[in-house]
Amino acid sequence: MNHQNFMNAVDHTISTGVKKGILHLIQNGNLTTDNKIRINNSELFNFTSCSYLGLEHDNRLKRAAIAAIDQYGAQFSESRAYVSIGLYQELEDLMSEIFDAPTLIAPTTTLGHLAAIPVLLDSGDAVIADQQLHNSVLSGINVFRANWPIHFEVLRHNRVDLLEKRIEELQTEYDRVWYFADGVYSMFGDRCPADEIFNFLDRFPLFHAYIDDAHSMSIMGKNGKGFIIGNRPIHDKMVVASSMAKAFATGGGILVFPNKELARKVRTCGAPFNSSGPLQPASLGAAVASAKIHLTDEIYSLQAELAERIQYANSLFRQTSLPVISNFDSGIFFIGTSRAELAYEIMARMMKRGFLLNIGVFPAVSKNHSGIRFTITVLQTFEQIKSLVSTLNEEFMIALKQNKFSLEQINNAFRVVASLDNRPAGIFLSKTK
Repeated sequence: MNHQNFMNAVDHTISTGVKKGILHLIQNGNLTTDNKIRINNSELFNFTSCSYLGLEHDNRLKRAAIAAIDQYGAQFSESRAYVSIGLYQELEDLMSEIFDAPTLIAPTTTLGHLAAIPVLLDSGDAVIADQQLHNSVLSGINVFRANWPIHFEVLRHNRVDLLEKRIEELQTEYDRVWYFADGVYSMFGDRCPADEIFNFLDRFPLFHAYIDDAHSMSIMGKNGKGFIIGNRPIHDKMVVASSMAKAFATGGGILVFPNKELARKVRTCGAPFNSSGPLQPASLGAAVASAKIHLTDEIYSLQAELAERIQYANSLFRQTSLPVISNFDSGIFFIGTSRAELAYEIMARMMKRGFLLNIGVFPAVSKNHSGIRFTITVLQTFEQIKSLVSTLNEEFMIALKQNKFSLEQINNAFRVVASLDNRPAGIFLSKTK
């Protein structure tokens, strides 16, 4: 597929969703802690937020944002290459305490990737990207590839056996072998094989890893530092990127380094640090307040509150025949439909029933791996979660019957196996290229 054909395919997919009234939606009115969102004059229960801990409504964050505006104005319009307001230094010091490693703050996680990756890579390296690697990370890799020749390949999702084989082969030809992956994958909510990655880092001197752990920030690990290094130190051949735009609830990206010298070099040479605008004072003020919460035991209470809701949702899904394509513990749930048309229809049905969910379609997933994606947050009540599962099960089965499509066809598309309790759904395994 050439570039324009690819763009036309993306345009068709998204435009179809827009025409059906399920994409490019606009929220009306105020957002409060009751988990309700108003779309097109309809009030819906919101199951689309990635702010898993509901901290965006915390008064400490709100007051800190207002205080920062009072002190610095709505914007401090200078590149960080020249001047940063004091909140930047305070936030990076707090983040370094959270992660117990040197950190840099970027305006977004995407800009963090664009800053770090071209500095980290060299033309003598080989790059292996997981098949489901987030597009923002690929953008950083592609910036380097556009200017310097480098070996690049895509590996089938989470295939540790293939990764080990490729490391063994590539290390004989290249200076370093980099593996790029997500800590928690944004569509299906499954995790990268962290233990195996650390094992390979120890075993293979030329192996390095770059992990985007945005979706597990705050909800997992000591001080909420996420999945990949939540309960262990960062490896000296690893860089971790994370996000303050999800459960951290303020906006901005985080880069975590194994040493101060590497952080200094990325800060000095990473193009977005020299040419992009900074985070606004309000975001920085709120982020400082959120970081201080993360350094108290309160973060563990919030993590437990979220985990209780995720476990409850999981227990309810076990009582259905819905093809849940997920690992059940990340806050991200994905119900496979295989066909995009079926995902569009179920999404529209759920909106009519009072629930806002997401669809997962091309290019976010491959064309035969479409589905319904939604998230669990602490703002949702147990009754809302119960009603969601019941309604989704009902509407899903009606749509399946009317479209003459079967659970078996969906399971085959996703290579789903029966779970231990012999329910017809299971866990996501792998996809072919």
